Amino acid sequence: MPTFNIKSGYGIITDPLQPPGIDCAIQSPNLIIAVLDEHSLQRLNITQGGPYLTCGLPNQLFYHFAVNGDTLDNLNNSAVRQNQLKTFLSNVPDGAYVAIISINRLRYASLLPILGSSFSTLLGSKLITQLKNGDPWALVAQKRASGGRLIQEAGPDRTQPLPAYSQGVEFTTQLTTPGQSGTITSTLIGPAQQWQTLFNVIKPVTPTAHYTLQLVGIDASNKATVLNANVKTKNLDLTGYSATTYPYMQLQLSLRDSVNRVPPQLRQWLITYKGVPEGVVRRDLVAAIKYDSTTLRNQAATGKLNFPVRFDNVSSDAFANPLQLQVELLNATTGLPVASTKKLIPFPHVPAPYDTATVNVTMDVTGVFGHLIPHIFVNPQLQPELYYFNNELRLNAFTVRDNSVPPTLDVAFDGRHILDGELVSSRPVIDIQLKDADKLRLIKDASAFTLFLQKDGQTAVPVDVNGASVQFSVDVSSGSLAKLEYRPGLSKPLDDGLYTLRVQGRNASNSAAGTQDYQVRFQVIGASMISNVFPYPNPVTSKAKFVFTLTGNELPRNMKIQIMTLTGRVVREIFMSELGSLHIGNNVTDYAWDGTDQYGDRLANGTYLYRVSIDDPTGEYKKFSTAGDQAFKNDWGKLVLLR
Repeated sequence: MPTFNIKSGYGIITDPLQPPGIDCAIQSPNLIIAVLDEHSLQRLNITQGGPYLTCGLPNQLFYHFAVNGDTLDNLNNSAVRQNQLKTFLSNVPDGAYVAIISINRLRYASLLPILGSSFSTLLGSKLITQLKNGDPWALVAQKRASGGRLIQEAGPDRTQPLPAYSQGVEFTTQLTTPGQSGTITSTLIGPAQQWQTLFNVIKPVTPTAHYTLQLVGIDASNKATVLNANVKTKNLDLTGYSATTYPYMQLQLSLRDSVNRVPPQLRQWLITYKGVPEGVVRRDLVAAIKYDSTTLRNQAATGKLNFPVRFDNVSSDAFANPLQLQVELLNATTGLPVASTKKLIPFPHVPAPYDTATVNVTMDVTGVFGHLIPHIFVNPQLQPELYYFNNELRLNAFTVRDNSVPPTLDVAFDGRHILDGELVSSRPVIDIQLKDADKLRLIKDASAFTLFLQKDGQTAVPVDVNGASVQFSVDVSSGSLAKLEYRPGLSKPLDDGLYTLRVQGRNASNSAAGTQDYQVRFQVIGASMISNVFPYPNPVTSKAKFVFTLTGNELPRNMKIQIMTLTGRVVREIFMSELGSLHIGNNVTDYAWDGTDQYGDRLANGTYLYRVSIDDPTGEYKKFSTAGDQAFKNDWGKLVLLR
């Protein structure tokens, strides 16, 4: 409800699709008032004690109490207008809704002597005695002579630096009203061997309230037939209706009150009939510890719930075989069933009339977490029974916390972790490991993995994790340690080029190892080549390792690094067996040369020559060119000892 600023503003809007847009004496100190019927919320035309000044469209009618632009004929300066407003408010029907908004610096001090009690008593205003001259004011209330019901009210914000008389106030409130009609429909009643009597107690509250009670028969095909369109007696004999033709009945109550909108009150309706069994769940016959929250929580931690359910047949009729109960877990917060926990369990024997049967319930709750309630429903309307409400059993709530974490994924090429874009063999062995700590929900097969292999310039191809190139294994001795050994070059070496491998793993609860797939690029060069060998660091101040690249599918049979003086004297030979583990791709040797000669003596500082030779009698190995080759001359490199 926005107020007006000086000579401008919006006023009271009760239809957002059709705002007033009418000049309601907005150039004078004034109050704009809308009056709505308490039942229909339609505008009321107040004529008693009038006439009153009005403005607005017919369906957006407002009352106001000033002549536009008149400095005397307004609420600030005219006692006549003030008394007219008091008369107007007294003639508003009791219970009607009243919306008020101020315009143009009203002087409340001059209003209160005449109108103060009308605002505070009839409308329940809390602010009217606190307002200062010029303050903006808006109110929505329900008028009651015995004391108005204030719905919402707003005045100026005195914490703002803007003067109160220059402020605007705004709020939105919603009014609701009862409808003119409604219906109540019973659940299906029955089935029955013989119908007996309909009892009903329905009391109209107002003289304008009416109702119609219908009796409906439901046949075996679920077709409904009206048996009595307007039941007028409190007790109706039903023995004339065939339970064979209509094994079920239903009651439909139509309620009407277009004047006062107060529906007749349904106190009771009941149909009695004969011929179906009746049972009751007996919680009292089971030891309390079986249903205790702690017991249930401890059981759930193992993945299974176990508890007994006892059921008494308290009737002279027998249940059909099998008698089953439905068990499920409910979310204790929402009351809704937890997915995948519902199942039916048969009783070991059907209770005879006035007999008791017990069934031991076992529920698999692996992977179910939250604040939970076991819910048991014996005979969930699977066979006829008099009442079903006393067949339900809700056990104590218990909490199972999900302390699991996402699984971890590890990918290695030929036993090592590679950098993006590294060289690998054309027949690489890719070991993919998925580790999950959950000891109840175990990884069982290769479907936990998703693999894609893509060669640059081609479409990514999903890898068949059950294919010949993939071997799956899993260790579940402590959680799950699942492994895939993927050999993309098993049947045929990979063609030369750049490839992208994309991997994702999920545990049994479908939690991914990462928010994004693991992705790595690798390069394949099928030809056997070796690059120049670079000592690192160079100059050598303490120790130096050797860096070089191998391509192809196999390592050379042997190789050695020769270090010699500038005069050509060999001072150190380092053989392949000393270098440590080597692989196809970029190598940094485990071995680090410490600047000593063949006998372990420290060499003098200075410049030395070195070269690499390999055991390659067939000349298979070619040179792998790199950007650093310009530092070599005729395959000889230089290193400097500087200690």
